[in-house]
Amino acid sequence: MPCKNPRLGEIVLIGTIVDELVAVLKQARAALKSGEMKTAVQLYRRAQALSPSDPEIPHERGLALLEAGHVGLAALAQAEALALDSAHIGARAQRAAALEAFGDDEGAARELRELLSRLGPQPALSARLSGLDQSAHRAASRRLIGAPLSRLPASPLVGSALARNIADPLTFRAPFAELKASTQGGLLARLDLAFDSMDASLGRSDVSYGGTTEDEHGRRVPLDEFTAAGIVFLSEALGIEPLRARRMLSFLLAPECGLGPHRFAGVQVGWTISGGNGTRRYGLFAGL
Repeated sequence: MPCKNPRLGEIVLIGTIVDELVAVLKQARAALKSGEMKTAVQLYRRAQALSPSDPEIPHERGLALLEAGHVGLAALAQAEALALDSAHIGARAQRAAALEAFGDDEGAARELRELLSRLGPQPALSARLSGLDQSAHRAASRRLIGAPLSRLPASPLVGSALARNIADPLTFRAPFAELKASTQGGLLARLDLAFDSMDASLGRSDVSYGGTTEDEHGRRVPLDEFTAAGIVFLSEALGIEPLRARRMLSFLLAPECGLGPHRFAGVQVGWTISGGNGTRRYGLFAGL
């Protein structure tokens, strides 16, 4: 009987994987080029499983996610690419673009600053960096996190939608949710917005925060109770525009996001879960 050669078997297996990788990447790039972003993302995930150390694959997946409008997931994909190759110029530039679209001008400026340190003088990028620094500074001055507690009751987050608890001045109630504030040295260190029933709020139209918002094309669209409250919460807590807060909420709702925390615009954001089976409450938090 002929003797089996383990080394030969390994070579055949590697060749099979390489052939499959080439085929999958060809399909993924074709889908990306033809605008089939969902298919492209799925194929890039399959390719990444076959070649987990190749930074080009998560980078290209990030391009597909950005084209599909999933800016938060695009930023995460580019971070994966940078974890594999910190010198990847395309990944860093695309991560900066995704973070900017997402509302994290501070993070975008950090990525551009690193990019400039690697590329050398680039007037256009330097001008963009200056604009991002100014925008990040404005967001920091607008946001509730890190601001005096006295700003909270008059903010659009509380306004007429939430009523202060007389027994606890750091707690505010609405018929559908509860907002709790934590302070440090008289400044707001954390905000928690817990929904009595997230499913019920998703099924009810918003009547507390205006009922509508602008979509990506500038059209007014109706909002449910949870989405409206979540957008206002993130917008006010982080000091970012409602459109970018809406993109951030969409990211937080994605399974890939998990519970967090994620640091964006100088603030930690994520989910809270409280209560037991049958009484579980989900909420958003933002804090230092």
